[in-house]
Amino acid sequence: MAGEPLAPAGATHRRTAISMLLVAVRLAIFMMMVGTAADAEDDYVACLIDTAAKIMKSQVVKDAAVALEKAARICKPPPQVT
Repeated sequence: MAGEPLAPAGATHRRTAISMLLVAVRLAIFMMMVGTAADAEDDYVACLIDTAAKIMKSQVVKDAAVALEKAARICKPPPQVT
């Protein structure tokens, strides 16, 4: 503390407020990006489950693995899912 320059109290509070605002904006942007990716992945998984269930209903001998493979060929994954 002896080596730190003194700053007016208002300037310190202003810097803190600006820093907190920037952190909040960055966090909001990150959450929007993650939320969008999660929605696309959720839609893909829902498509897989729904399609596989429909395929299994038409199978004489129920085989979940075969139904899931066929569903994977029908449902298109979002770009970020590999």
